[in-house]
Amino acid sequence: MNRLISLLFWTTLVIVLAFITLPLLVVVAASLSPTADVTFSPSAWTLQWYQNLVSQKWLEPFALSVKIALAVSLISGIIGTLAAYIVAFERIPGGSAVMAALLSPLSVPQIVKGVAIVLFLSVLGLQPLLGTTSLIAAHCVLALPFVIRMAATSIANFDGNLDRAGQILGASRWQRAWHILLPAIKPGVLSGMTFAFVISFNNIPLSVFLVRPGDTTLPITVINYLEYSLDPVLAAVNVASMIFILVVILAFEKFSGFSAQLHGGSK
Repeated sequence: MNRLISLLFWTTLVIVLAFITLPLLVVVAASLSPTADVTFSPSAWTLQWYQNLVSQKWLEPFALSVKIALAVSLISGIIGTLAAYIVAFERIPGGSAVMAALLSPLSVPQIVKGVAIVLFLSVLGLQPLLGTTSLIAAHCVLALPFVIRMAATSIANFDGNLDRAGQILGASRWQRAWHILLPAIKPGVLSGMTFAFVISFNNIPLSVFLVRPGDTTLPITVINYLEYSLDPVLAAVNVASMIFILVVILAFEKFSGFSAQLHGGSK
């Protein structure tokens, strides 16, 4: 019986991994196509399409996406950690209702949020804010629930005896939060910031309503390019984006112990 369960588990795992990775492998193969038409010819694979990525057409949207994602990650990390601290650590009255309100953006489709933000700015006469400013604000609304949830989970796993020990030794609330609590919940906070970065960098539904002509993010540039042509350059852009995101995740893991959050603990 145990052998059958183990076989079913590994079979399911292989199927799920194949379902996830095979489309990515197809994109990688397409980026190596020897012709402008996307073909599968392993014997003639080439890296020529990656040369197009160093042009301003792709570098400028990439730089803008990185700048926005970094800002969103930092702002969401600060605000999300403070919110989780107040709700999950200080345990304010009505904390459950406050947490539900903080997580409520997850229940609203991104397209609806994009339209709502555009209408909000229009009603207030703040159309000049469309572009980088509105993109950062909108992406923060989208990413904050992930940071708050992960920071709150880390706080829930925090050993309260450490805080009480610091209090007995005469540490102020600020000192205990900075020197005891924050280092303990760092994996949760930085994993939430990682999600915020990835979500912002790859976002389309919100960004499509908020970008300005000549000031577009990389995903929107890809969508616009796809309207007129389909060639291996697009595949090369997507492969390069995947590699970049993987490097970002590995960097967060290196400096913070990203995987520790998966086990509900600290590094």
